Amino acid sequence: MRQALERKTPPDFLFAAKRAGRYNPEGVECLYWSEDENTARLEYRRYNTSAATYETFFCRYECGVLDLGNPNVLAALGIEEADLYANWRTAPDLTKTQLLGLAISLQHRFGAIRFPSDAARSAGDEGFNLVVFLNSLRDPSWIEVVTDPGLPTQKWP
Repeated sequence: MRQALERKTPPDFLFAAKRAGRYNPEGVECLYWSEDENTARLEYRRYNTSAATYETFFCRYECGVLDLGNPNVLAALGIEEADLYANWRTAPDLTKTQLLGLAISLQHRFGAIRFPSDAARSAGDEGFNLVVFLNSLRDPSWIEVVTDPGLPTQKWP
């Protein structure tokens, strides 16, 4: 990891794909993070079952977060627990969570959504992820990758 960070062109930790995800439709730039290392491992292992090694890195952020771990927020939004785990990959239309992500990406009060990890739930554990929307982050909101002291960091915006 240190070698990758010290290269002339370090990895782009804040690369935001525009492909569809659980909380974003195709074309919406966002970045998915896990709140803790165990949840990150469960998310990674869900689709990468080989014994390949991987690096974990952390971020800090300052932005409004819509917390879907709060039952009052779910009730206010008309979202049921089943909606949080709906299969977005095979849905004929955008799911409720993708529509919510689209709405969040078009405003500046919230920069992120905190949501329960389906991978953790499937493993009989509890964990949360965060999806951060690039277009929603405006000064003074930000997200930053945390690396070893003295090594390059990346920050949005």
